[in-house]
Amino acid sequence: MSENGYEEFNGSEAAEPSPDVYRRRRIVAALIALLAILLLIWGLTWVFGKIGGSNDNNANSVASSSEFSEPFDSFSARPSESDSASADASESAEPSDSASPSDEASASESADSSASASAEATDTPEATDSATPSESAETTQTPEPTPTEAQPLACGASNMNVVLSASQPSYGKGQNPSLALTYTNTSQNPCDIPADAQNVVINITSGSAQVYNTATCQVSPAAVAQLAPGQVGQTAFTWDRKLNSLGCNNLRDIQPGYYWATATVNGVTSEPARIVISG
Repeated sequence: MSENGYEEFNGSEAAEPSPDVYRRRRIVAALIALLAILLLIWGLTWVFGKIGGSNDNNANSVASSSEFSEPFDSFSARPSESDSASADASESAEPSDSASPSDEASASESADSSASASAEATDTPEATDSATPSESAETTQTPEPTPTEAQPLACGASNMNVVLSASQPSYGKGQNPSLALTYTNTSQNPCDIPADAQNVVINITSGSAQVYNTATCQVSPAAVAQLAPGQVGQTAFTWDRKLNSLGCNNLRDIQPGYYWATATVNGVTSEPARIVISG
């Protein structure tokens, strides 16, 4: 102490800092600690990333080394730039010769697997229950049409000739006129005449007067079904000298005179034949 009673200042003793200074120091220390923690986290992340990348590179290198460690049995030379056009043409024209044995083995394995699958399909009960090829062929085969004979054409004006004639020039008292009818197939093929009363008709007139017609009161005097080529059909008809133009229940005897008779066969009519009744 000084003589005046005051305590003297000693330079060796530092003044005690204020609370604001302590507060600033604590904030700076906290920031430094936070920065150190962030740097530590970043460093650890970088280290682990390096370790993971090296592992992936090692795996890739192992895989690539395992791929290239296989024998080069399937190796084929690649075409050069000058040979690219010829190589493309040869590849489009015929299969490539650079197929590896592994590809051929896989193709053969797939063929074997498809063959075994088809064999299994054929061994199933449904396949065994199906019809045999012969049975299916028999069921699907259409029957051959049986040959049929050519149907004959109808006899007509183009292939038939009809002629009617009287047995004598004139007929006296008590004589019934007799008429001969012939019809000839003039073609090289058979022709058909249905056996019907309307297909063979004898008609007798006197001038413009109708006298007699076979279709009025009786059946046809001829029943011919078919004529062969060149065949001649013949039939005879005897007129009883009756008039039936007034009906079958009103028959009358004719008078002597001149009469004309025609024959119609299947629509073909003959030339008129003269019948003379003298008594």
